[in-house]
Amino acid sequence: MWKRTVTVLVLVAAALGAGCLGGLLHPPVVAPAIVPVEGAALDDLPTYTFPFGDREETIRIDPDPAVYAGAKKADRQLYLSEDLSKEEWIPIYYRAFVNDSHQEPFYTDLLAALREIRDRQGLDDDRYLELIAAFVQSIPYETDASIVEPKFPIETYVDTEGDCDDKSLLLAGLLAREGYGVALLYFGDEAHMAVGVRSAGCPYRNTPFAYIETTNRSYVGIPPAALADGTVLSTDPLVIPVGDGPRIYGACDQIHTIERALSLSRGRVEALGPELAVRAREIEEERASLDALGARLTALSRSGEIREYNRLVPEYNRKARDYNDAVEAYNALLEESRAIVDLHNYLITHAHDRPGSYLRAREYLAG
Repeated sequence: MWKRTVTVLVLVAAALGAGCLGGLLHPPVVAPAIVPVEGAALDDLPTYTFPFGDREETIRIDPDPAVYAGAKKADRQLYLSEDLSKEEWIPIYYRAFVNDSHQEPFYTDLLAALREIRDRQGLDDDRYLELIAAFVQSIPYETDASIVEPKFPIETYVDTEGDCDDKSLLLAGLLAREGYGVALLYFGDEAHMAVGVRSAGCPYRNTPFAYIETTNRSYVGIPPAALADGTVLSTDPLVIPVGDGPRIYGACDQIHTIERALSLSRGRVEALGPELAVRAREIEEERASLDALGARLTALSRSGEIREYNRLVPEYNRKARDYNDAVEAYNALLEESRAIVDLHNYLITHAHDRPGSYLRAREYLAG
């Protein structure tokens, strides 16, 4: 969830007299821009270690301190000298953060580190996209109410933290430079931002893009049921194109399988909870009845009332069998519940290993 308020200042031209220009001319739009600060230094360079597949990967680069310092000092307001609609100026504003030319060496170095992992692991386009997403998702999510404007991607990397728009700008910038069709998904009503990547089979709402949540580790193509604070994304986003490359996300069939397994396992666990509670109460009642009958038999045995004792023994044995059968059935349901919870938790926590999650999900659905 962001806490951002975009500032737009409208510049009004001031007349200078009877010259042929007739006044002071302003560019139609003046967007946020980085002016490098020469002589700046970075004391601590971040190292990112994050899970991907069945191992952990590490990213470390040396961003230009002058560019980082310039990003920190940049004027983040958008200045307009003409009236534009929100649908017009919002894309201009956010693309300025993604595409500032001074950040290109930063993108080049970061992508070189990501490509080294891609080449070493032999990743296809889908897994490479998931690698980039897993890296950005691993950056800690932090939101600061005192900061009201987005960060440039180089800031998010060096600061080792960002909120939804900060991390989305970084991910979109990386994917665009790797040739993916990518856009920012701007949810104005819900104050949220995510990333969309063109896909073959998992479009989000009114868009041709698969949804990527950047605030936590999650699957490409599976939007959240609700954000961390409970907000539900109920409106169509404003789509802000960032890259129109030919690469798309093609693992949607596997994503659908994982999503179905998540949904069914969650539903089964929700159904089993009340059922287990009812059966536990019934077992307790049967146990109490059995104990009472056992105590009655003990008393009869001690008092020598053999005929009544013999009459009640078959009833006790029947109750004991029913009780044991009920306990066995309860334990089987409990074991099923635990297995499904384990599967659900595995799928939730292994978004960085989509192929492995797919195999587990397919096995569950087949069983």
